[in-house]
Amino acid sequence: MSIRDERAHAQNRRIAKVGVQTPLLVPSFSSCGFPSVAEIFEEMRDKLYGVCLVSASDLASGCISLDVDCPVNVQVIDSGTYEARKMAGAWRWTRESYLGVLDSLDPSANAIVVNYDGHEPLARQIANALDDFSHAPHAASDFLVKPEAPADLVNIPRLGQYTDEIHRFDLVGITAREAGDSLTQRCRTLVMLRDALFDGNLDLPIHVFGAIAPMEVMAYFFCGADVFDGLAWLRQAFREPCPTPIEATAFEGTNWNLKDWDLNAVAWTANLGVLYRLQTSLQSYASTGDFDALVQDFPSAIRAARPAELAGAIISTERGA
Repeated sequence: MSIRDERAHAQNRRIAKVGVQTPLLVPSFSSCGFPSVAEIFEEMRDKLYGVCLVSASDLASGCISLDVDCPVNVQVIDSGTYEARKMAGAWRWTRESYLGVLDSLDPSANAIVVNYDGHEPLARQIANALDDFSHAPHAASDFLVKPEAPADLVNIPRLGQYTDEIHRFDLVGITAREAGDSLTQRCRTLVMLRDALFDGNLDLPIHVFGAIAPMEVMAYFFCGADVFDGLAWLRQAFREPCPTPIEATAFEGTNWNLKDWDLNAVAWTANLGVLYRLQTSLQSYASTGDFDALVQDFPSAIRAARPAELAGAIISTERGA
């Protein structure tokens, strides 16, 4: 019987190089869409629960500083290509620029670094990623796979042909948008990716970029994903069962007189609390399989499980652990 037949897709996995257990929910900061990212980061840095994602381009420009006093135990450093694509013309950002950041990274930093991604043949993506990661050998390597052509989605069967090479990375990642153009397709892609890793005797954590809202995190977690990041926590107030735009919370009686910045800060702080509770609840669920306990903490887990199960995810539903 294969490992796929025996195990639920959702598991606790470990990123040994940084000493953390998944699932891991990573609040992201980016100047793309948030010009005041420096002020946001300063406002929230002491409220983080030990992990965050920042862009290398924002580090290089000085928008964000992960100094020795920053209370972040795990730093996920994205390559900056997202900011470069979204803010074309703002300033030139290249792979060489990124490698300069990796070369200057403090060897004592507990970091996960992402390759400088691009739409290229998969073999070339892997070769470039290995070269990128050689510039920060002390950091955990997070291989972000891209479609070979911009209009395509990630080709999981083709990726499955490269498991011998992928085992050299500490994580493998895809963006939520490039996993599919519907929730069903994204779930199926993640199930296929986890099964492909199982078939290659790999239990690497899967990182879904651009997914941080609680219900999508749970759906993708049930499908075998492990690490999640995104900027939605800066735009939405995370409420059960569905998020609310932060600006809409101004109409709640206690918020009428709050200045916009304070309204945001209240929501951001509350969101970090929700994400930490969700991370803890998912870690507990992965250990016990007690679906009822997860639903008690997050009732929307029932809705999140449905598309995952339809996509082929094996979901543990043990009761009363």
